[in-house]
Amino acid sequence: MGNYYNYSKKKSKLGFVIKLIIFLIIGVFIYGCYNFDFLKNNEYIRNAREKVDEFIERITNSTKEGLSMLVENYEPDEKDFSVYEITDAQNRYYYNQLDEPSKIIYAEILENVDKIKEGEDNIKISSSLSLYMNEQDLPNALMQSFQDAWDAFRNDNVDLFYIDGTKMCLLTKTVKRGNKVSYEFYISKGDNSNYLIDGFSNAKEVDEALSYIDEEEKKVLDTITEKNDYYKIMKAHNWIVENLSYNMRDSSNNANIYGALKDKKVVCEGYARLFKSLMDKLDIPCIIVSGVGKDLDTGSSENHAWNYVYLKGQWYAIDTTWDDPVIVGSGYVSQDVKYRFFLKGSDEFFKSHTEDGRFAENGKKFKYPELCKEDYVKEE
Repeated sequence: MGNYYNYSKKKSKLGFVIKLIIFLIIGVFIYGCYNFDFLKNNEYIRNAREKVDEFIERITNSTKEGLSMLVENYEPDEKDFSVYEITDAQNRYYYNQLDEPSKIIYAEILENVDKIKEGEDNIKISSSLSLYMNEQDLPNALMQSFQDAWDAFRNDNVDLFYIDGTKMCLLTKTVKRGNKVSYEFYISKGDNSNYLIDGFSNAKEVDEALSYIDEEEKKVLDTITEKNDYYKIMKAHNWIVENLSYNMRDSSNNANIYGALKDKKVVCEGYARLFKSLMDKLDIPCIIVSGVGKDLDTGSSENHAWNYVYLKGQWYAIDTTWDDPVIVGSGYVSQDVKYRFFLKGSDEFFKSHTEDGRFAENGKKFKYPELCKEDYVKEE
């Protein structure tokens, strides 16, 4: 009996040690997927990591979105049905595709950017939003309207990169007075200390970053003296291709214009956002496009971002990331591919790029402009 007991005890300890070793191996592997270059840059691990991150983000967001509050015997705020007018709506490509509730939320975010930057909580939204809300499906309708508004907002306004949409939610205040029910809506930061992306903690830091961006973009724009839009586009494209490098390293700024100008190491979204920012300053219509890019040499594909730009009455595609003469997938390439994806028409561009109008998994499917079928031909 004693021998059996000792044997069982040793077996139990051995099992515990084996389990501990397995857990440690799994833990090291997971850590390596995010921190070791040879793992985190592997295409399959990168795709799996993106799916896990999206899943975690959805869980996190679900705890923040659709905050509600029931208030009885409460004197509601004075109703204000005025809606902020967006004077340059014709230049806001994604805003123009929203329904009315989403347009109201978009306009409220834009009008209250300074309050959001300062971290003010419970920013009142126009009472006109309640006119479009179906009481039977209020939480879902609000969440969808907010998601669509935010997707359009962040892709129309690349200069407002410092706002973190996952830290912003809608607070619904249900007001009951007897049998009468009404609603008030507010922009709220929930349990967050601010609305800012990681790396920024207050408005002063944001203002310093914005000043830096203005100075750096001015330096780039000062080199573009041509009056012809083609040469303006080409010079902006060339500056980005020659000065940025592709880098998947973890950074709160690796997909925005601040990271592109300060660190000069970003992912494809950082390339595309800086190109749009420069086009906006040059008054040339330009949008950010998301989808899937396929390497025709290897057959591998990945989520990707690029731009469409308007020139001489037609839309053309530009992919500054894949025109980078240093890194295309992996390794080095010669300068002759610098314009491989510059002002391309749909016939050629769609061989390697597939559009996806959704910026979020459950978001609105936006429409992109129809590209000219043929590549742009420079006039001699």
